[in-house]
Amino acid sequence: MSRQAGCNVWLKLENMQPTQSFKIRGIGNLCVQALAEHGTSHFIAIGDTNTALAVAYSARQLGVAATVFVPASGGTAPPIRAKIELEGAAIVENGRTLRDAYAAACAFAEKTAGAFVVDSADAAAVVAGNATVAAEINVQLQQQKPAAVVTTVGSGGLLAGLISGLQQCGWQRVPVIAVETHNTNSFQQALLADDERPGAATSDAPSLLPPLESGAEPDCDIRTGPSGRSGCDGTRDSGTRSEPTVATCLLAGATSERAVELTREHPVVPLSVTEAMAVDACRRLLDNHQLLVEVGSAAALSVVGKGLLRQIVPSLGPRCHVVVVVTGGANISFDRLDACRQRFPFPAPIIAKSGQEIFMRMLDSALPTAASDLGAISSQVKP
Repeated sequence: MSRQAGCNVWLKLENMQPTQSFKIRGIGNLCVQALAEHGTSHFIAIGDTNTALAVAYSARQLGVAATVFVPASGGTAPPIRAKIELEGAAIVENGRTLRDAYAAACAFAEKTAGAFVVDSADAAAVVAGNATVAAEINVQLQQQKPAAVVTTVGSGGLLAGLISGLQQCGWQRVPVIAVETHNTNSFQQALLADDERPGAATSDAPSLLPPLESGAEPDCDIRTGPSGRSGCDGTRDSGTRSEPTVATCLLAGATSERAVELTREHPVVPLSVTEAMAVDACRRLLDNHQLLVEVGSAAALSVVGKGLLRQIVPSLGPRCHVVVVVTGGANISFDRLDACRQRFPFPAPIIAKSGQEIFMRMLDSALPTAASDLGAISSQVKP
């Protein structure tokens, strides 16, 4: 990757966390705080998600109960379900959609003493926990400022934490390249809405959940994209159209309001890539480094190489450092990756968007065939 990008590329491997994703940082911190400050004795999560797995793990470590509410799976539960159960969490199936499961979770919390529902990416403890990623990067690079940090964005909790952490390190000008896929780009949509109407009222959708109208996840890692409906935790409604996606870990019921606020004061380049690019990057990571992560996580890796990174950060040189946060994810297997790979042509053509504009379109190992002006994007990225 360093050879392709023409600079030093470092991978921040969050897939090596105990729950195989970055989620344990923010969720773990939130659970510790809830226990210490509120005497929480029962944590509640919703959906077969990495968030739920982090809640279950945290509850076991803290010695308290955990219950995860999920839609009825029809006998075919996603692979992550077994990992959640292995951590000792009780699984309760209720209704056909996450909205049904969420309603049941809220009702259960109201009648259960010491219950705490984990559903908001905007919780200060979640953002603070995720900020430790930047603190570790600072130590691991021996205080050398990176030229850029690349990460995927779903609900935006990690992005908010990253920006907060970078600012705490004195790296206010280090750009963050926030990557989604074209049909999970709720963060880009939130930024566009914020540009049109700054400070627009937030929705009440829970940001640590996938869209509430989605049901149990199909077996081949394909689920319905954001629906634009509202739920209940004080964050921005995703508002994107509904269509299938293989990048299921990037689905969010809403976008973190704190993440949107921080983009007004920190250089952030929103970028979306094709799902074929993400699947290809997932396969390459497995082939080259023997690491298997969720497809959505690999979307960040797809930005490295093929000249795409240098298009975004023109000042990159051989001594520069770029950090890619490999967010991880426990909902992946060889069979699931193979099923995803069979959906797309290889080598994957490169089509990258920022906002509504396609700024790079090219075939693999080919020169760009069409591109719009990068000035507006690269002007945000200064040495």
